[in-house]
Amino acid sequence: MFEIKWTPEAEKLYFETLEYWINHNKSNSYSLKIIDEVERKEKLLAENPFIGAKIIGAKEDVRRVLVLENFSIHYRIQKTTIEIVSFWANKKDLPI
Repeated sequence: MFEIKWTPEAEKLYFETLEYWINHNKSNSYSLKIIDEVERKEKLLAENPFIGAKIIGAKEDVRRVLVLENFSIHYRIQKTTIEIVSFWANKKDLPI
C-alpha cells in the first residue's frame, strides 16, 4: 500500500476550495462532501496508484483522478508514495 503525501501547495489549494464553498453556500455541507470524497480517493489511490489518467503534456509524469466531477486531484507516483501535487477545480485552466 502506498503512503499519501500532499505538497504544501496542494494542501493550500484544497483548503482554499473548502473555505470558498463554506463561504459561498453559507454552509459546510458541500465542503464535507468534498472531504469525504477526497478521503475515499486517497484510499483508492493508496491501493491502486495507477488508476488515474496520465495528464498529456504535463512537465512530469502526473496523473489525475476526479472528485465529485467538479475537482481533480493531480498526483505523482514516487516509489512507495503518492505525492498529491494539486487540487484543482475542473473549470480552471490546468496548473501544470
